[in-house]
Amino acid sequence: METKEDVIRLCQRLVEIESTNPGIGEGYVAGYIRQFLKGKLPKEGRFLSHEVEEGRPIVMAELPGKSILPPLVILCHMDTVPIASGWTKEPLGGRIEGGRLYGRGSCDMKGGMACALSAFLSACERVRTEGLPTRTIRFIGTMDEEADMKGIESAVELSWVDGSCLVMDTEPSHGEIQTAHRSRCWYRYRMHGRAAHASEPEKGADAISAMAYALCFAREEVAALRPDAFCGGSRICFGEIRGGIHPYQVPADCECSVDMRLSPPYDFEKGREILEHSAKRAAERIPGISSEIIPCGYRPAVPHHPDSELLSLLQSSIREYTGEDAVVSPFPGYTDSAVVAGLCGNQNTLSYGPGSLEQAHRPDEYVELSELFRCEAVFRILLGKCF
Repeated sequence: METKEDVIRLCQRLVEIESTNPGIGEGYVAGYIRQFLKGKLPKEGRFLSHEVEEGRPIVMAELPGKSILPPLVILCHMDTVPIASGWTKEPLGGRIEGGRLYGRGSCDMKGGMACALSAFLSACERVRTEGLPTRTIRFIGTMDEEADMKGIESAVELSWVDGSCLVMDTEPSHGEIQTAHRSRCWYRYRMHGRAAHASEPEKGADAISAMAYALCFAREEVAALRPDAFCGGSRICFGEIRGGIHPYQVPADCECSVDMRLSPPYDFEKGREILEHSAKRAAERIPGISSEIIPCGYRPAVPHHPDSELLSLLQSSIREYTGEDAVVSPFPGYTDSAVVAGLCGNQNTLSYGPGSLEQAHRPDEYVELSELFRCEAVFRILLGKCF
């Protein structure tokens, strides 16, 4: 890519290709990436595709390095969240207004993908004039990041990325380098009581009331956990709840989803302990209640590593382009690079990309054009340090 217009157009084209999850999936974006790189990879390079689920592949493009230095890997997930309602712009239009490019995935994370592909293409062109890089460079497009993260798990299984790699994903990071993650703990929380006629509630055991008490107690206990010096305090969210079968009957059952983001050193077992204790406290208020906790998923916390080689390389690349030091902070969610850290014990993982999570997953999602220009330039400098 030679001009700012090129990275804009690339972002527009990626936004125009639907890749919702759940929805149509990532197949068409993967196909576009293959076509985009077709004929542009040098003869020493390679392009691989692996179908994780039917019609849902992951892809990898590689420029092999001349040395045994750890590879530099850029991760970009190809899926987006569904479009949903509330849009005033065309969700798949890639329209530009007021210095912003609008569309589903423009911020999370097709803007970052456009910057990464543009920088990777510039590295391909550099190989033709200067020869192979000293350090191997890989671009990996993953699937299912917006759900169970099966794509990055498959990339690890295929050894496309491992504990030795320098791994950067291009999640929107608000101009910051984001390096650490709270653990992600998912549970189904169930209260079981006893049905009775609504006119005689004392003869039953109200599962919904018990759940209300338990959720309040759990929120209090999570808030009381000791904060981590880098990641800050822990979080808890109850995203979905259902209970009862009739408005005139004491409800015998209630179920709620629980999403905990626990700062180090707290883990999945600590979350379970909090829910168990909260259920016991609720049973003191609503006699006859029993509880059930069903594990649904766990991703371990990722600590901050200030001596990370990748962190140093990215900081110097940002400083070279902007003349300023980037803020280093924790990532509020959980990313593909965090999965690599958790599965492989990798201490060189981080996030840096255009946009902010404040714009992601919302109607009229957008990315600032200036953010695309900055990140594409920084990525070029970073990949240039591999030569």
